[in-house]
Amino acid sequence: MPKREKVTERVSIWRRGLAFLIDIIVIQFIVNLSFNKILEPELGTDKTLIELFNYSLENYSSLEPKLLLISIVTAFCALIYFTILEFKLQQTLGKMLFNIKVVSENKTLGYSQVLLRNVPKILFFVNYTSLLFLIDVLYYAVKKQRLFDKLARTSIEKVK
Repeated sequence: MPKREKVTERVSIWRRGLAFLIDIIVIQFIVNLSFNKILEPELGTDKTLIELFNYSLENYSSLEPKLLLISIVTAFCALIYFTILEFKLQQTLGKMLFNIKVVSENKTLGYSQVLLRNVPKILFFVNYTSLLFLIDVLYYAVKKQRLFDKLARTSIEKVK
């Protein structure tokens, strides 16, 4: 009997994007809770969102070191979040909600594969290196596979 080739259904960009959005919200929630006390003395607690935005624009130079620190910590938290959950469970919380998982082209998903595929995601949180994230998204738009999934030899499948 000839071997059957495994056919997997492609996961839509919407499902992947919404799962990523959920993951961003989880990461931001954790980081914002942690850094709320650091920014509170300067920003206060009684301002509306518009007032906070205007204040941050007007006082960006004094806030910049703290915002850079928050970006770096957020990127580090994202690295831990995506890498550990995908390595251990093949899913993040967002992927669990949308019934998708990370799989390897090899038999088992390796730590280095998960780390490599998440490089653009963690750089998304540091303003100065978002270009790599955009390249990854554009590659997906053309090839229907993320560049860093291709490099890591991974893909996303629906959970059965």
